[in-house]
Amino acid sequence: MSPQITSVFDFADFRKFLEEYQGRRQALDKSFTRSRFCRELGLPNTRSFFNDIIKGTRPLSKTYVERFILALRMSEHEAQYFRVLVDFNQSEHPAERELLFDQLVSLNSTPARFVSQDQYEFYRHWHHTTIFSLLDVIDFTDDYAGLAKRVFPAITAADARESVALLKKLGLIHRTAAGLWKPTAKTLDSGSYVKSELVRQYQLQCLELSKRAMLLEHRAPRNFSTVTLSVSRSGCEMIEKKLQKFKSEVRSIAHREAAPADRVYQLNIQYFPQSLPEVAA
Repeated sequence: MSPQITSVFDFADFRKFLEEYQGRRQALDKSFTRSRFCRELGLPNTRSFFNDIIKGTRPLSKTYVERFILALRMSEHEAQYFRVLVDFNQSEHPAERELLFDQLVSLNSTPARFVSQDQYEFYRHWHHTTIFSLLDVIDFTDDYAGLAKRVFPAITAADARESVALLKKLGLIHRTAAGLWKPTAKTLDSGSYVKSELVRQYQLQCLELSKRAMLLEHRAPRNFSTVTLSVSRSGCEMIEKKLQKFKSEVRSIAHREAAPADRVYQLNIQYFPQSLPEVAA
């Protein structure tokens, strides 16, 4: 596959890769339309198959994965990455996605462009962010067993040691004059620089934590609620803006409050469609 066009190793979504590949090929060769691409895949002269794949309305079977590999003249290394990438994007099982994502990182020949190793390590396990926030609550020097006991759900002392070492490496914590390890900031935001698939893997872990917290009897204040509602497109967009504003306000409260922190909480917000828009005839 020509590196001047695009590299599959730069992508964490096979649909975006295929769309960009075809677009760049057509910019170099006007005849390389989506219809021609379909013909090279052994399909009739139609672009609907390709469009459905790009939109995610049609799954990509293993048979057509191999046809794409041949049509794109991928090397064996590129082909193996592409196969795992398709499986990863089409998997609906969090544990399987985590294993496949690990494979993508190990197979990637340009990992720094896909996701930096520091980003990968930090978001790979949920307890790194918990430890980061917990160090703002407790006085910690080097008692990793004690630190681990303060985390919910429970982690090992080795897990706690790994988190602290990583936070030191990333410059997210510093040792005070009193010898305590404290965060360098009150809150963290993943930011747009972090690859969306990496953050999505982290969010899936957080949703699993939410399920465990919901099922466990606990005296600490908790708030779980579900609302299903019908809205217009403009109403939907207004709610999204309100949610973004609310998240900013929550971060501001945590950052600016004068009272010292004495606990760590996680806030997850899920706002997703449960009906499909009407398709124009």
